[in-house]
Amino acid sequence: MLVIFDCDGVLVDSEIISAQVTSDCLKAIGIEISADYFLETYRGKSVADCIRMITWELSQQDAWKSLSDEQKAEQGASFWRQVQLQTLVVCEEQLEPIKGIMPVLDYLRDQQIPFCVASNGKHEKMRMTLAKTGIMPYVQGRVFSFEDVTRGKPAPDLFLHAAKTLNVEPAQSIVVEDSLTGIQAALAAGMRPLGYCPPNANGSDNILLAEMRRLGAEVFFSMDELIPLILKK
Repeated sequence: MLVIFDCDGVLVDSEIISAQVTSDCLKAIGIEISADYFLETYRGKSVADCIRMITWELSQQDAWKSLSDEQKAEQGASFWRQVQLQTLVVCEEQLEPIKGIMPVLDYLRDQQIPFCVASNGKHEKMRMTLAKTGIMPYVQGRVFSFEDVTRGKPAPDLFLHAAKTLNVEPAQSIVVEDSLTGIQAALAAGMRPLGYCPPNANGSDNILLAEMRRLGAEVFFSMDELIPLILKK
């Protein structure tokens, strides 16, 4: 058995920070888009996808409409780098592990059940977030990024690469994800997906819940539920 954890939103509580920073950065240039929107729309996306999406958001503004497509892409990438740098700064100050995840990692380690991290995030960011939250000692040498493969999620490449590296068959692998992108990647890899769907104050978790179940994931709402699901035959 191998348990593959996504990073943001599953191990570290960084997604809401990133969403708020993105919202604040846009607000600073006169664009009002809520953090809730970014949390749901950008969840689980690759860096390249996020750059394309933020470029589109910016291109809807009057000041951008006179720019060429090349200029828009350059400005979008620059803005996203600014967001990512600011996110790292805020994470250094505020980041915490996902509630309840540490006892899960302790159990897996004590029972000698192999586990790793596979994320659409960059290695640079994960080194910081996993170290800041005290999780890195649990997964040192078993952290995989979209940078390691040709295609990130929702393609299966990243999960297949992690399983192959750790000498575990895909069919014996369990993926713990909080995004539809990750669930799709797990299914494409022939792995068993567990969908983490924590309560959301604006009710958007109901949409995520329905979509996860439609795709075939086993959904759970608290990390207290995770160990029984992992051990389920």
